[in-house]
Parts: sequence; C-alpha cells; structure tokens
Amino acid sequence: MIESNVSREDKKFLKLALNLARRNVGLTGKNPSVGCVITCGDIIVGRGNTQLGGRPHAEVMAIKQASAHYLFKKTRKPKDINVYVTLEPCAHETSTPSCAKEIINFGANRVIYLATDPDDRTNGKGKFLMEEAGINCIKSRFYENENLDILNGYLKQKKTGLPYVTLKIGASLNGKIATSNGESKWITNELCRKRVQLLRSEHDGILIGKNSIIFDNPRLNLRDQFDAIENKLIFILDTNFELSKLENIALFDKVEKEKVYILTNRKFEESTKKENKRFRGVSIERVNTAQEMLNIKEILKVISRMGVNRLLVEGGARVWTSFLKEDLFDEIVMFTGNKIINNSGTSCFDDFLPDDTQLRDFPNLTLKSLHKWQDNFEVKWIPNS
Repeated sequence: MIESNVSREDKKFLKLALNLARRNVGLTGKNPSVGCVITCGDIIVGRGNTQLGGRPHAEVMAIKQASAHYLFKKTRKPKDINVYVTLEPCAHETSTPSCAKEIINFGANRVIYLATDPDDRTNGKGKFLMEEAGINCIKSRFYENENLDILNGYLKQKKTGLPYVTLKIGASLNGKIATSNGESKWITNELCRKRVQLLRSEHDGILIGKNSIIFDNPRLNLRDQFDAIENKLIFILDTNFELSKLENIALFDKVEKEKVYILTNRKFEESTKKENKRFRGVSIERVNTAQEMLNIKEILKVISRMGVNRLLVEGGARVWTSFLKEDLFDEIVMFTGNKIINNSGTSCFDDFLPDDTQLRDFPNLTLKSLHKWQDNFEVKWIPNS
C-alpha cells in the first residue's frame, strides 16, 4: 500500500537512498551510515552517503553534486526540489552548518526521510527547522525494517549506551566448532568464509576470547575484496593476561597494534607488556569489576566508549555462552557446514542453564534470514521480541 503523501516515484528514490546508505555500514565511526538522493522533478541531480569516518554527511555530499548539475547553472532556480534521506537531517552545528540548514539554504521544497534521529541534539529539531523554513517534511514508513538493519548500531548506542552485538558462529551440522583435538580449519566452505569478510567490514569492532587466539591464532584482518578497508578495532578477552606467554600471535602481523585492545581484570598489572616487545603499542584495558571473571556488560560499555556501534563477536564457545547467558546479544549469524563431528568435539555453546531446566525455559529465537552457499548455510537468528 502506497502512503497517501508518498508516490511510487518517491518510493523508488527512497530505495536508492537506502542502497547508498548500505554501502558504508561499519565504516562511518560513531556516525550512522546515511544515504541521500536529490531530485528536480523526476530527474536525479544529486546522490550521497556518509563518508568514511562519519563526515561529510550524506546530505552535504548530495547537495554538492546537485549544485554542479546543469539544471542549477541556469539563471532561474529550478522548482520541485525533493530530498530523500534515510535519517532525519541533523539540526546541530559544529564547524559547519547542520544538514537541516544546508537543505534550507539549498532551496528544497520537500524532504522525505525514513527514521527520526534519536540524538538529543536533533530528535525532531531537524524536521522543525525545515518546516519553519516552509519545507514540506514527511516521515515515511517505507523500507522501515531494511533501514533499521543499517542503523541498528547507531540506534542501540543512542538508546542504551551499548553496541549492537552480533555473535558469529561457524559450526558443523551437529553444532561443533572444532574436533576433540582442536582442529577447526575448515568446517565451513570458502563462500561462507567470504561472507565472514563482509560481516567484518560491516562492524566497527571484533571481539574474541583468548582461547580462540591460543588454539586458532586467527588473523582477524580484512582480506580478499575487502583488503582496501581499514582493519577494525580488535578486542581480546583475557582475564589473566595469559597471552603474554604466547610466542606467536598472528593478528599482530596483520592488524596494526594500536587497534588491538586486551581487556583484562583490573587486578592484573601491565608489567609483562613492558617487558615484552610484542605487546608494545597494544592497549591493555582494565575492566572495572569486582568479580573474578570479566563482566560482559561492563566490557560492552568500555567498547562503546571507544566509538564502536556494531560489534562482531567471533568466539569461542565460552564467550558466546557468556553473551547468551546475560542476554546481551542482538543477533546470531550461524554458518553451518556439511560435516558431522564426533560428540567429543567442542560445542558452540557451553551449558548455561541447570540440567533440570524444562524445555520451555530454554531461549527461543526468531529466524530472520537464511542463505544457501553451495552445500553450506548462513542463518541469522534474533531474540524473540
């Protein structure tokens, strides 16, 4: 059903803006990835998306392109200028005018946007400024779910102060992530591994437990067609700083050390770091907790303060179980290979409820999407709302 004040042509341009926003998910820092399209009548005169690192904003990029269009080189200013944007234009000013002001100065007649910006500095103020200037502003509900998928990290951070958390799991048909001797390369196929690279590119940070470093020694860098993208922040959970005993850590060779953070219990000192050249440049963050084990919620607060809106948790079983047990995840992306591994292999989750728990009391998840990659599967699950 078409909204009464939004035409089929409008819907087409909103879809284009959405596709522009999707391009830079995970690449815009604390700022959301936004897409913008400007039309003059039914002619597209400008397109833009939030640039790497978060600036310039999408509207600024689209206005810059539109201003150079031949229609705006004429003596008389064109009429019927429409702006399609995936998030309410910002109202706050820094060293440059707000996007709402830029749109007003550009002379737009109508603005259609898909979501209200929850930032206290905007949150309806952008719409108010533009309407005060005589611009017809419309909030459309088209593509609501698709847009929320793009904005989920930004929206959750604004609402809760925590990042959007994705648990990424690669497992056999019977839920094993390694054989009994620790072998795990490769349970899933090459296409699934390429999808993991895409997932990494769409997140601001990657979290992994020290056991995964010890047994798998992953590189955690972006490669293949994503190798031009800057490597992500890496967070390693290591309560007792056991990595100090490890001779070879592969990710130190592939990821800049200043992007690596070891999260440890505050009672442990940094002396080993000073003695060991391998850890020079690596940040060691003490997470304030009175418990022997690291507190997942406190960890997420620390990570959020570092500008991470979307966090990819790559394992292992103990780490995934901690997020599951504390109900601190937003989705699980499960890559399932076509192998069946002995029951003595490592399961993707440890026991997290008592043995006498009734079936009805175990968590239920909702299937969000399913993709088949040759004889492997990628399944996305979200908690029941």
